[in-house]
Amino acid sequence: MRNGAGPALLAAVLAVAPAASARTVRVRVLERLHPRQVELSGPSRHVVVATASSLVVDGQAVTQPYAFPEAVWQLKVPGQPARRYRGALSVRAVEGELTLVVHLPLEQYVAEVVASETTLGTPTEALRAQAVVVRSFLLAQGPRHADADVCALAHCQLLRGTALSPAHRAAAIDAAQTTAGRVLVLRDGRIAETPFHAACGGHTASPEEVFGGAATTGASAVEDTGCPPKPWEALVPLSVFGAVLGPLLGGPPGLGLSPPALETLSGEGGYVTRVVGPSPLRSASGDAVARALDRALGWGAVRSGRFHFLLEGEAVRVLGTGLGHGLGLCQAGAALRASRGESYQAILAHYFPRASLR
Repeated sequence: MRNGAGPALLAAVLAVAPAASARTVRVRVLERLHPRQVELSGPSRHVVVATASSLVVDGQAVTQPYAFPEAVWQLKVPGQPARRYRGALSVRAVEGELTLVVHLPLEQYVAEVVASETTLGTPTEALRAQAVVVRSFLLAQGPRHADADVCALAHCQLLRGTALSPAHRAAAIDAAQTTAGRVLVLRDGRIAETPFHAACGGHTASPEEVFGGAATTGASAVEDTGCPPKPWEALVPLSVFGAVLGPLLGGPPGLGLSPPALETLSGEGGYVTRVVGPSPLRSASGDAVARALDRALGWGAVRSGRFHFLLEGEAVRVLGTGLGHGLGLCQAGAALRASRGESYQAILAHYFPRASLR
């Protein structure tokens, strides 16, 4: 705990901790599949269908939301791999599609996300650091969806629902249990909205420059010697490049743009802070440009906000390093630090110097 914390603040933190630990987390699942029918297998078997006007369970229209008790439920959408979630389940039919929400205890949620967001063999102290970050990220914010606290996608925090190594899942459960109730707290007493990413490539990004969120994340741009660069490149047809960046910079959809017409501004760690269009166009953040190009290419091609453009005939080659937005906890760097003997407390202090562990 940071020296000088007042007794009133300390009492408030301790009073909130038990209630937070007992909290139930509502997680929206399967939304990217837009399911109209789901087969449920658990203590009992059911077929759930969304019609244009009602929710049907096992052939009977039911009152919404329809609740299934806490258990291990396997959810199978036709034509898709089955997902398995532990918790109670509530279901609604919304405009002919099913909306499914899993309800599970906070620390169980933390363990499942740690298992989903990390890989087999991640050192123990890195898993514990990840658990604190996952818990803080959730508790710092209100519900991120109208009917749920979070979703199961990377937009919130990943909850895979698919097969995980029993050994890895056990390690994630241990990480959640050994750090239970611990969060990163800002100097004003608020819980930090702790971001994380896969690999910074040697230096994390500045929250002020990328998201304008230094006041809420507790993170800073820090050197991370030893994190591998993880170079990548993507080839974007010039027509696609212009179609994406034109509207993003405030131009018409058909506006043709190429790298020579743009100014790319970089900040700490080499992350692109702004991409500036020719007058009278506006600018966009480097993170927004990276995500927009990646979406146009089908995801997984433009992997970070540290990049530069090269014009090659009728295409733009995007060259970059790192994986993710570069803010907060670097998972690759944390694993390396843990393998060298650093505690999870030291790892968190490195990536979140503007927050303290409580």
